[in-house]
Amino acid sequence: MSHSTNKHTIDIFERIYNQLPPLLPPEIKFEFEHALEHLHDDVTVDTNDVENIVISLGKKVWPYRRAFGEFLDMHQGKLGEKFLFGKLPVVLKNKVKELKEQGVTYHDLRVGGPAEYFEIEERMILQEKLIEVDNDIKLHAIQAVLGIDRKKYESLIVDFQMILDDIEKRLETFRSMAEDEEEHPRLADEIRAQVRSFEFGLCLLGPNTELIHVINAHEHFAERKIAKKLHRIE
Repeated sequence: MSHSTNKHTIDIFERIYNQLPPLLPPEIKFEFEHALEHLHDDVTVDTNDVENIVISLGKKVWPYRRAFGEFLDMHQGKLGEKFLFGKLPVVLKNKVKELKEQGVTYHDLRVGGPAEYFEIEERMILQEKLIEVDNDIKLHAIQAVLGIDRKKYESLIVDFQMILDDIEKRLETFRSMAEDEEEHPRLADEIRAQVRSFEFGLCLLGPNTELIHVINAHEHFAERKIAKKLHRIE
């Protein structure tokens, strides 16, 4: 693949590194730093190798990233609107309150849903304040998981590690399925492509990978295998 593909992948890798969640073991952070230095120095590195590095380290961060994401979402729900109202000028605050009375939520504002309700300058101010709120929420969440909520956070990390272990076992089953599909090479290729897609989803190179997606995919390919055998399709 092209150098631009490598650059895009490395940019995502850097984004993961710049947003490493709290309590991540220092040895993993060191691995990130070493890997980034290597990827920047060696411009000839193969795209597949770049992706493998990002996947390998992305998986190590995944339980921490997902656990911290849960705390971010929780604090957004509890404090986001309050923080936002504390930053908005009066006129804009009143407009937001009017929207709230119409059923528009804080989440709707964050994703830009009712943008047409605001003037261009108001949108710019609102977007700026929402970014400030996100930063404030992140700092608030970090303080919480390093303080009063540390045990809850650590427990959640363990929970997500167990989910990741389950996903990994199922992906290994997929790889075995692909190896056993000598009679159906196309199906084997599809299975391998799906495994790669799930791996991408664990490290922000693709849509988020959820355990239920992996379970459903296993059922899908099992049914495909039976159908191909019955109809003698390659």
